[in-house]
Amino acid sequence: MSGAERRKSPRKAVDLPVRCLVDGRSFPGRLRDICRDAALIEAHQACSLDTRMVLALELPGAGAVEIAGRVIRLAAGEGDAHGMAVLFTGATPAVATRIDLFLSRDPA
Repeated sequence: MSGAERRKSPRKAVDLPVRCLVDGRSFPGRLRDICRDAALIEAHQACSLDTRMVLALELPGAGAVEIAGRVIRLAAGEGDAHGMAVLFTGATPAVATRIDLFLSRDPA
């Protein structure tokens, strides 16, 4: 079964700034894709598997979200960036609704 077939929710490719908060320190990254349950980010700060983090970002047309998660997969990033798949662990109903709204919007 391929990765796309295992996913519970549709994924949307994006290129948006994201702020990552890990153990009291903050660093910038780029959101590369998102679904209701997870996101793929790239950052110049490396994190290990199971690292807990909070992502803060603005979803165009849906508003600001702040969501807790943990790193479940590491991937190669663009250039010297580190790719990290983050599974959401703290999505409030309001945040889930904003993500759904963003995912349902047609690309500009």
